[in-house]
Amino acid sequence: MNPRMILIAACLIMAGFVNAQSLYDPTQLQEIRIYFPFSDWDARLDSLKKSNPDGRLIASYALLNGQRFDSIGIRYKGNSTYNATRNKNPFNIKLDFVQESQQYEGFSTLKLSNAFMDPSFLREALGYQICRQYLPASRANFMKVYVNDIYIGLYTNVENVSNDFLSRNFYSSDNAFFQCDRTDIQQTLPSSCTGNPGSALKYTSADSACYYNSYEKESDQGWAALLNLMKVLNQNPTAVDQVLDVDRALWMLALNNIFVNLDSYSGSGHNYLVYEDDQGRFQTIMWDLNEFYGAFANAGTGGQLSVAQMRTLDPLLHQNNAERPLIRALLSNPSWRKRYLAHVKAIVDDAVTANAWETQGKALQDLIREAVSQDNNKFFSTAAFEQNLTQDFSAGGGPGGGKTYPGLTKFTRERVSFLQSHASLNVVNPVISDIQTRTEGTGTAAQIFLTVRVQNANLAKLFYREQPTDVFREIALFDDGAHLDGAAGDGVYGAQWSRDRSRKIQYYIYAENADIAALSPARAEYEFYEIAAETEAIEKDAILVNELMASNQSFITDESGAYEDWIELYNNTDRAIRMQGLYLSDNPDNKLKWSFPDTSIAARGYLIVWADEDGKDPGLHANFKLSKSGEGAYLYNNDSSLVNGFDFPAQNDDQSYGRCGTGLKNFSDPTFAKANDCGATSVDGVSGSEIILFPNPCRDQFSLRASGAERLAVELFDLSGIRHLSLSWAPSSGEALIVPTGDLHPGIYLIRVIRGDQTHTFRLTKQ
Repeated sequence: MNPRMILIAACLIMAGFVNAQSLYDPTQLQEIRIYFPFSDWDARLDSLKKSNPDGRLIASYALLNGQRFDSIGIRYKGNSTYNATRNKNPFNIKLDFVQESQQYEGFSTLKLSNAFMDPSFLREALGYQICRQYLPASRANFMKVYVNDIYIGLYTNVENVSNDFLSRNFYSSDNAFFQCDRTDIQQTLPSSCTGNPGSALKYTSADSACYYNSYEKESDQGWAALLNLMKVLNQNPTAVDQVLDVDRALWMLALNNIFVNLDSYSGSGHNYLVYEDDQGRFQTIMWDLNEFYGAFANAGTGGQLSVAQMRTLDPLLHQNNAERPLIRALLSNPSWRKRYLAHVKAIVDDAVTANAWETQGKALQDLIREAVSQDNNKFFSTAAFEQNLTQDFSAGGGPGGGKTYPGLTKFTRERVSFLQSHASLNVVNPVISDIQTRTEGTGTAAQIFLTVRVQNANLAKLFYREQPTDVFREIALFDDGAHLDGAAGDGVYGAQWSRDRSRKIQYYIYAENADIAALSPARAEYEFYEIAAETEAIEKDAILVNELMASNQSFITDESGAYEDWIELYNNTDRAIRMQGLYLSDNPDNKLKWSFPDTSIAARGYLIVWADEDGKDPGLHANFKLSKSGEGAYLYNNDSSLVNGFDFPAQNDDQSYGRCGTGLKNFSDPTFAKANDCGATSVDGVSGSEIILFPNPCRDQFSLRASGAERLAVELFDLSGIRHLSLSWAPSSGEALIVPTGDLHPGIYLIRVIRGDQTHTFRLTKQ
């Protein structure tokens, strides 16, 4: 052992270890304990809901899965799900309401639903689980809620459609974004506005003020874009694919219809979100599934539907209804109508294969059974909870009065049986099989040749793109004997197109006949096939993520004169490296987030990427921003292998973070596109008192090195707030503290180092 190293026994670290709990893991029951400094918190929240629906009551603190959050902001949410006379109302909780840096696993807002109108308790959690198989949708599970140590009840914990959600799924977050629903605060509209436009994208006026009560703007701007979408839908539907992701909207409408989710666009004409991506197309996002599976009986056709009527709901409902222009515009196009029916059939087929998702439903039911039985504020009996997953439940009283709530799996099976025999689906379907591809050519440019067997179709197409942010491009497939497809009319179709070998290709096949379409894979465009990029992987650490700034307020501007976050890369080799085929990301779960264009980094040179979500600007601009509260920056090969990267802690304005020798540290005097000045600053803000943690990420151990001889306190926490190490350490010059981590579960940990009145927190990744 090196006598200058101090080794800490692993048993000191591992005592009481508990793996950090994932906030939306469907196999884990969450818990939050909220503490107000007063007992009349419910009356205060009711009063706030009435006088200022967006206002929040500040709680002293909360324990979320054991982790403490101080001064959180809380309000009641919901329309029909909220009532001042109830003991169990839905919550909207802001962990960072007062303290900006407070997050749990990167999440700062909790949306907790109260299972109103749901005897099963499962409609939202299971509904979102199903929907996420076909389009981007929130994650959801369950959370026990206590206030001042009194159990209020079991809630559904639904992921907020936040900037993080938008960036993760649509690669940007600062474009037009609307909640399509009646606003909590109603305004007096201009006298020129006539009638109520509703929230169903009906175009009634060129004045955006006429829509202020029907759409909640969640972005800084966007009215012009939303009005343009509505105008095209209503007046020029053949061009709607220029302003709308048609395929994603068709999946939403198919899910709404199959599961008779009528408190949505497909029924009441509200309760959904739209976001404009960087391609200028609106993405439709499902929201508020608490009445999934036919718990809401208004189809927007007048009157309430019986359960029998919901089970036999027309899959082409509203196809000619001017009050539902999204449905009318899409289903009036023959190809889009056939694609919609293909999506309906895909979900129906999956329901049969998954046995109506009964296994998933029972797993959730088993997880929450005890919490439901202990919930004295629930709206239905424990017996109703036990029954309603598989059987209808009829209530004489309770929410909605005399009402039958369809059994989730029973309803699905009966709905599937009806749809399979419906005239629009009981037809001969195209069959797609035996897809073959090959690439020919030398150098960067190449030709892709594709053949596919298609039966029962009179038209076939290939859709492809080179990166996730692109719109799929369309190529005709031919069965004419002239496209390397074999003999004419033999059912084998072919096509060829040019590609750049450094680009990954994502594609799917579409075929249609006079009645219906088919796609391969069946869940396209959400799923697709890939042709790998043909580039040589860059060896690990050949390029380093060298320095970054996550809150650039006044340090340096980009080419457009804007202060934006930035990431500095350094070529650690003696050769120039072509960057095309490499990817940059801030999320290890989404490694290929932003692809480099055709550019190079010089030998021993530097390259700056602006992390500003703005690919429209000249230069290198990634489709994500860095979080001031701390996250990571990583460089990947196209096979998802890591080249280099690191996590960084919470940052101050105009402060950078980067490499210093073998460690990482903050710089109050950043170095942009040049070597880092390791002597320019100290981590803890005290001149001459530098603290460095390395390596990060780590595997079997990490080390702390500190200058000076002043005694330090060192603590290690997991993200659930449990402390696994607390010691006092007095370093002498050059000594390092080595901490074994071999027995730690992989994940994120917090290392807190305290020197006098100075505290620095490291975010450590254990691999």
